[in-house]
Amino acid sequence: MSEQIKPFSMFWLPVGDSNRYYLVPDNYYGQIPWFIWGENLESFEADSTFTISEECLLKGILYGLSPTTRKIGAIYQEEVLLGILDELQHGYHHKSREELILNVAHNVKEKNGVLVALGILRTGMYLLPKSSKIKSDYIIGLWEKACEEGADEGVYKEILELIPEVNLTDIHSFAKEIICYYGFCSLFLLKQDTKLKHDTNKYIKQYIDKVITLDEIQTKINDLLNNPDKEFTPVNLRVHSD
Repeated sequence: MSEQIKPFSMFWLPVGDSNRYYLVPDNYYGQIPWFIWGENLESFEADSTFTISEECLLKGILYGLSPTTRKIGAIYQEEVLLGILDELQHGYHHKSREELILNVAHNVKEKNGVLVALGILRTGMYLLPKSSKIKSDYIIGLWEKACEEGADEGVYKEILELIPEVNLTDIHSFAKEIICYYGFCSLFLLKQDTKLKHDTNKYIKQYIDKVITLDEIQTKINDLLNNPDKEFTPVNLRVHSD
């Protein structure tokens, strides 16, 4: 993570006869989303102007199409935006839309923070609902969100709902161990009354036994199991990948 997270703004700007970007079809009359940050945002705040670029458009489409991004008043055709996205994917030499989304989300997380990256990964889950790699990165991002914003029951529940949808054979072994571990932590932190013991034992058999091989994670799991009354936070349970 970079030392300083850069704020950003989203603009849905109209496309017409006098203002047409080269990647936008000639017969399209609607709005296009632009994502700006850094010096570009500073320029806009100073004199209400900013420089458009392929990167601004790429991030604008991926963040703008997220189911959780506000689009009040936006007029656009999703199929046109997806066509532009295909052109950008080719231009940036990504082999697939999945690879493009994963790389852009990682880049945005480094520059603009995990909450923005989660928005792009939500777009990925919307466009590619079968992608285990996108779901895996999203789960890890949810835990980072919990570390930044504090404990959130909704985050833990969402992690537990998503894990069964991930094909563990499709993701990197390190990511597999992390998301399975974060699922266990989520179950533990939810403290589901009388069901907790049964759910924990079932989860251990499916997602911990013969899955977890990293000493750091196994140590943290043992700490959870051996200290049921201890107060744990997402920050103390986090596994650092850097």
